[in-house]
Amino acid sequence: MRLSRLFAGSSALVLLGGAAACGLGSVEPKIQLRDAFRALGEETSLAVRLSVPSSADDVRAFAEAADDSGEMPDDDLETLLSSSIVFGYDEGADADDPEDDAVRTALEMGDATPVELRAVGQVAYARADVDAFVEQVPSAASDVEDLQAGLDGAAGTVPEPLLAAAQALLDGDWVSLDAQALLEQAEAQGETVPGAEPLDEELAAQAQELMGTAVEESVVSVQREGEDDDLGDHLVVELDLRKGYGAVRDDLPSLFPGAEGEALADQLPPVKDLPDLDVEVSVWVRDGELTRAEIDAAQFLDEPAGHLVLRADVLDGEPITAPEGALPVDATALLESAASLQAAEGAVDAYTLATWVDMDLAVLAEESGSPSSVAFLPEVLPYYEGIAPDLAITAVGQRVEVTAGGETVCLTPSADGFAEDIVDGPC
Repeated sequence: MRLSRLFAGSSALVLLGGAAACGLGSVEPKIQLRDAFRALGEETSLAVRLSVPSSADDVRAFAEAADDSGEMPDDDLETLLSSSIVFGYDEGADADDPEDDAVRTALEMGDATPVELRAVGQVAYARADVDAFVEQVPSAASDVEDLQAGLDGAAGTVPEPLLAAAQALLDGDWVSLDAQALLEQAEAQGETVPGAEPLDEELAAQAQELMGTAVEESVVSVQREGEDDDLGDHLVVELDLRKGYGAVRDDLPSLFPGAEGEALADQLPPVKDLPDLDVEVSVWVRDGELTRAEIDAAQFLDEPAGHLVLRADVLDGEPITAPEGALPVDATALLESAASLQAAEGAVDAYTLATWVDMDLAVLAEESGSPSSVAFLPEVLPYYEGIAPDLAITAVGQRVEVTAGGETVCLTPSADGFAEDIVDGPC
């Protein structure tokens, strides 16, 4: 399956989200869908649960048709399919004041919540229920034991100020991090924290407008297909994703500043590479409010098989508050630890780098529909700038020579990116 089809699939629900910013038509049920998304956009407190309600047999049939060679044990697959992720936000008492805004992300597995993250104002919080996770995924027990062993003998590997916080996480307690303090420490050291910049409201409005344009251009039809006592009216939305993507593709890079926007402009697939097909998204609306949206990724396969249903359930919003008794994380120690890890990455060996290069070549080749080869190396090289002080990656005929850490290996690009042919020494 081409990656462009996966790109199209992940875009479907995003395109629908823009309906809050544009009109979809003048007749029912299009108005019903438009109003439901508009109401969703006006909520000041909301949560969404993401899940995959497909059966294990359907997922395996889908994976086989998608040429996915990865194998997952039955127990792990069943655990994955019974799990979900909840995203929530709460604008607080004053919707215009970002200082009391809060967000929450939680991993749900059965009746347990093994991982939960919150951000309230400028402070981030995290908690992990390791015992609950191991109960759901027994194969992770040895990894948890290794983590604990690493903390017990962590002298010289984990900064002393971070040991208590790391142990608290393993014990299921809350830890907190003052984002403002982290930013101030980073600025004092001349560093940046990716993603820590405040949201640009003008860019957010521009993004919403672009999504609205995409929806307006992509919606082919909206049909009512029945009713559910709990979820409400079932609407089936037909989308022409190529048309919707084409309407906004050239404007998407403007949402990102400088070099990031330029890089995105180069990476976005051409409009012609998106599948020329209409896709269906199911939406449920009750009392004017969106309750659920689903899309089956199987429709993006060249020969549809099985089902991989991606579901988003809209939940009632609840107040998101700061947990009591959270153990603060030392921002200075965290930055120092990050710097140490970055330095360690610079010492990665030539063989490992060659495996990464092989995977990157294979991914680019699949996106273009061509065999993997050194022809894609110029596109790969920017990924590795600065990763090692003595790094050299060069094409030698149909092979790739990688030098790092005083060692040299020779890679013959593989068809699947699994780096089966890497030998020591120059090519």
